[in-house]
Amino acid sequence: MDANLITQIRNIKYNKGNFQTIKNKIGEERLKDFFTTLYPKFTITEIEAITEIPDSTLERWFQQLRIPFIRHRIRSKAFVGNENSEIIVAKNGITFRAVKVNITPQLAYLIGFTLGDGSVQQYMIEVFNKDRKLREILFNCLKPYGTITKEERENGLWKLRLSNGVIANLIKNENGIREDTLDYIFSNDELARNFIAAFWDAEGSVLYQREKKYYNLYLYNSNKFILNKIKEFLFKKEIKFSTHSRKTRDKNCILNNHIVQSKKILHRINIHKASWPIWINEIGLYMNHSKKKEMIKAIKIYLGGK
Repeated sequence: MDANLITQIRNIKYNKGNFQTIKNKIGEERLKDFFTTLYPKFTITEIEAITEIPDSTLERWFQQLRIPFIRHRIRSKAFVGNENSEIIVAKNGITFRAVKVNITPQLAYLIGFTLGDGSVQQYMIEVFNKDRKLREILFNCLKPYGTITKEERENGLWKLRLSNGVIANLIKNENGIREDTLDYIFSNDELARNFIAAFWDAEGSVLYQREKKYYNLYLYNSNKFILNKIKEFLFKKEIKFSTHSRKTRDKNCILNNHIVQSKKILHRINIHKASWPIWINEIGLYMNHSKKKEMIKAIKIYLGGK
């Protein structure tokens, strides 16, 4: 994908340039080559997100560039694997793009963080945090998969947005979290370590209690499927832990004169001191959150540098 060409097209559009202006400045063949590398590999909605050009405009441009336009939008269905490949499948009158995605340790980390401090929509994913080091790490994880939009607020919160329906579908679909993707990740120790480390960077804590001179390694979440996969990994590595569950809200609240009771249960995993060294080697060393990494170094010193 030619990022410079995308920027050039956007700039011409922002300056009120029409299709004829873009074609004259970029060249008809170059413009056609650009769009044929994207379509139908990407859906019209995905190309709209990438180029910031409305789908109705894209349809008109395709006609003028003599690019065959499929009236219905091709949906992407992602599947995990150890290589990247894709085919266009037509079945029962429905056309979709079946894409196999190679799950690398970096992608496993990205998926773990997205399920913690992120959001997934049909054609894009977002990750957000305040840690500056994490932004650099996650940007590099996102970079191989398309155009990244950056956003930063005055309070220090940053957000990275990736327009890629395949990666979004790999994480979630209309039925929720893709359990088959997580099953694949947790079948490989290296992928599982990176996923858990990212999830701990997003949802966990590594805290020091001064009054007790003790460290707490906690992981919080309400999704039992994810936590059960993590607990299976901890069992396999003989990392001792305990769990605690409670409602996400201790008190009921009143909304429109009705009592609203909290039904969501927050689960917590607590790593026992005897297993801190194993936890550090299996998970802690793969974490990237600046403050948590510093705390992990302090724990190693506390344990005598072992």
